[in-house]
Amino acid sequence: MSRSGKGSSIQALPLFATDALLGAALLGDDRVEEWRQMVPLLETRGFPKIDELMGGRYIPAVRAYFDHQYGLNRGGVPPLAPDGVEDFDGWRQRQKRRV
Repeated sequence: MSRSGKGSSIQALPLFATDALLGAALLGDDRVEEWRQMVPLLETRGFPKIDELMGGRYIPAVRAYFDHQYGLNRGGVPPLAPDGVEDFDGWRQRQKRRV
């Protein structure tokens, strides 16, 4: 994480970044744990998984995922608004019941 305590930018990340670095870049140093809780849900929606050989997520694929989510890859069509706040606690409870 950054020494300044202000996180880092996604442009400054290595090509394959750990979730700690990625969470700090996307949400800030103080929300890395929150990011780690979000990742399993995002992966069910197609978020790039960790490349075990490289030890991190491929950052161009992460950017492409979010660009797609927010409509930035639709050739000028305005992006859609997010559909609301996620209920991560409810999602975790449903996942535990399925196991």
